[in-house]
Amino acid sequence: MNVKTLFLALLILGTLLPISCNNETSKPETAVILVAKTELNVAYGSDEQQTMDIYLPANRSASTTKTVVIIHGGGWTSGDKNDVNGLVGLIQRALPDHAVINMNYRLANGTNRKAFPDQLEDIKSVINKLVANKSEYGINGTFALYGISAGAHIATLYAYTQNEGDRIKAVINMVGPVDFTDPYFANNTSYQAVLASFIDTSEYPAGFNAATTLSPATQVTATSPPTINFYGNADPLVPLTQLTRFEAALSAKNVTYESTIYDGGHGNWSAVQYSDLQTKVKAFIEAHY
Repeated sequence: MNVKTLFLALLILGTLLPISCNNETSKPETAVILVAKTELNVAYGSDEQQTMDIYLPANRSASTTKTVVIIHGGGWTSGDKNDVNGLVGLIQRALPDHAVINMNYRLANGTNRKAFPDQLEDIKSVINKLVANKSEYGINGTFALYGISAGAHIATLYAYTQNEGDRIKAVINMVGPVDFTDPYFANNTSYQAVLASFIDTSEYPAGFNAATTLSPATQVTATSPPTINFYGNADPLVPLTQLTRFEAALSAKNVTYESTIYDGGHGNWSAVQYSDLQTKVKAFIEAHY
């Protein structure tokens, strides 16, 4: 290459470099700020009862934002997510960086619609839908289940028996019936008949023991997620023997748990007691999830 050619090459290169640098610096990076978002009555199945409300926090991230799923009570046959709307706000204030899901599930009607396994499958469908869309929602695909009464039963049973991918990291059990082998239930023929009417036996092995299969206390394993329990000492529906039997099963498998017993019945506790409950739930979630 002669001197003239080299000079022209350097001249061309010298004019291109500033253009390249200017193009790169003319595109400043801007952070995407996500605002809080609410989606109500989102379908997760084809049945009209298979809906959920989704509450997403501001500044969420698909790598860090965790999710609390609320599961209402109602004896497996009634109740609605709207019954526990107040709990959504409490969780949002206590855990502002968490997403909150308030779900409905298919209710047993005593005839063609059964609670089991349908209600467990509904929790699975909610979890699967959220995981499949975690990038869109900006959540990390792990969950704490917060169940009340019958909702606590199915939340705990699901977490202990169907926790695929270790997605359920914690359970909040509020007055849940957790052991149908307890004489309080096992010796009550009327209750056993009702329980049997909730089961689609075609979905279970022939001759299976319903009381054992559907009792979270008998399904505890060493990998069951940390669980926090709340019961009343004058509960006419779920006696304290449920808690003592449950604690024994959790202790036997070295599962992390905490329990609180309040003066009162089936969740009809005072404002002071509920404030204490929320403080303990917040601390438990922060410590174990």
